[in-house]
Formats: sequence, C-alpha cells, structure tokens
Amino acid sequence: MVTITDVARLAGVSKNTVSRYLNERGYISDKTRRAIASAIDELHYQPNQIARSLYTSRTNLVGLVIPNVEHPFFAAVTSRIEDELDSRGYKMILCNTLHSTRKERQYIDMLTANKVDGIIIGSHSIDIDYSEVAAPVVALDRYLADDIPVVASDHAEGGRIAAQAFIDRHCHKVAQLVASGRVRTPSNLRHEAFANAMRLNGITCITHELQLNQFQYSTYIETAKQVLDEYPGLDGVFSADPVAVAVQQEALRRGMCVPDDLFVYGYDGTYLAEAVYPQLPSIAQDYSALARQVVEVLLLQIAGDALERLEYVVPLAK
Repeated sequence: MVTITDVARLAGVSKNTVSRYLNERGYISDKTRRAIASAIDELHYQPNQIARSLYTSRTNLVGLVIPNVEHPFFAAVTSRIEDELDSRGYKMILCNTLHSTRKERQYIDMLTANKVDGIIIGSHSIDIDYSEVAAPVVALDRYLADDIPVVASDHAEGGRIAAQAFIDRHCHKVAQLVASGRVRTPSNLRHEAFANAMRLNGITCITHELQLNQFQYSTYIETAKQVLDEYPGLDGVFSADPVAVAVQQEALRRGMCVPDDLFVYGYDGTYLAEAVYPQLPSIAQDYSALARQVVEVLLLQIAGDALERLEYVVPLAK
C-alpha cells in the first residue's frame, strides 16, 4: 500500500508538507504543489479519509434520505443533488427508506455515527424528531421542524398555472389527487391555490387524499379506479405525474377520450409526462435549481454561517 511517506519521498518534500497539501492547510508554493500532485498521480496514492477527517473535522460526506428512489420526482432530484455535491467536493450517501420509519431512524443514526457533514431529508415519516439530529439538516419539500430550513418549488404558482389550464378547457367538475394531509409539506400550497381558483370560477373541485407514503405505481392504478368510480361526471383531474398517468391509463382503458372526455394535467414535469400517449401536460419543477439551492443552504450551515431565512422558494422551470 502506498503511504504518505512514499509520496513525500518521490516529491522530495517532508510528510508534513504532503499532509498540509492534502488538507489544504498553510502556504505551499506552486512548484511544491505540482511536485506533490505529480507524485500522487504516479503512485496512485489514495489518502486515508478517516485520518483526514480527524485532522480537518470534516468528512466531505452528505447524506440524502428519501422515501423511494424509483419515484420519478426523487429520481430526478437525487441525480442533480449528487452532481451538485460532487462539483463542490462532497460525496453523497443515498438512504432509501422505502416508506419505513424504522429504516429512516436507522439511516439517520448511521449517518450521524459516521460523522457526515450534513443531511438532506426528503422523506415523509411523521413521528421522528428531526430537530434532535446532531448534523446540519436541510428539508427538501418537507416541513420537519420550526428550526430546520426547507427548500421547495413555488407550488402556489404551480397551482395557479394548473387551475388556469382547467379554466381554459371550460371544465365543470374536476378532482385533484393530493398527498396525505398528515405530512406537512410546501406542496400543499399548490392544492390550496388550485382549489381556490376552481371555487372562484364556479368549478366543482373534489380533493381526494392519497394514503401516507403512497409511492408505488400499482397503488396509483387502484386510486385511479376508485376516483373514476366514486366521482362520476368528472371532466378533469390534476395530480403529480405518476398519479396523473395512472388516471389517464385507466380512463383510456374505460374507453374515455383524453383530453376531450377527461382533461388530465400533471405536476413535476418528469420523463413520465413525455413517455405516455397522449402526452401528459405537466408543470415542471426546476430540479437543477432545487438541487443547487438545497446544497447551498446545507453548505452554509456546515460552514457555520447564519441563514437569511428558513424557507427557500425556487421558481418553476421555464
């Protein structure tokens, strides 16, 4: 195994100089930096991250806790958060809770035990006290605690945009399918904005609540069947992309014409909206901007800097 001593010998410098180079501490001339970098490349030296973290009090690791990486929203935002962290010298540990409070607690314990520099939480457990987590925490589209910052899209604007689409279609009776009310999330703002706009325009709006942590597509098909059975006469449905796709699929199976008989409108702007036929109109979240904002807020906390506010609203994609 190549050691720091081997690097120092080849570069013609002391071990302390190599250590300062690796930990970015103190002055080192450009000539010496080039010599050390060349020696590291030639020897394929891999620094001892555990020892380095003890010296710097940083691991350059960030945990991302989400409920289901297969869900299109979480898949899209996860890839961009990983890219954003990588561009800033951090590595990401992905924790996929699969809707389990037990797994989520275990992941948080594991992350804090391994001294990650910070944690981004986009999961939806409702009986965990996140304010007791030792590491800096940022919430992704989720209200975790009064003192934990949250980053989310401009959902209220999304609700208004969607409502206008149904108004322009001259819909009379619509349903919006929403996440469980037991979860405190900024995305509820879009449902409030949508329902208000429907009411002001004399359109009947039914709000149908999904089960807690309902993320599997097979359950969305069952929900679609239930909604179309329980609310006859619907001419519009608004929901997140996977649920909207399930509704559209079930409507077509029943011989309905989309969008003439049933206008289905999605939210998130994931690949699903373009993958189905007819193509699903959908409001797109700006995943790159979301990732950039959530990482910036977390890094400010890691650095010990004061935050300007506790809620950050990211504009929707153009």
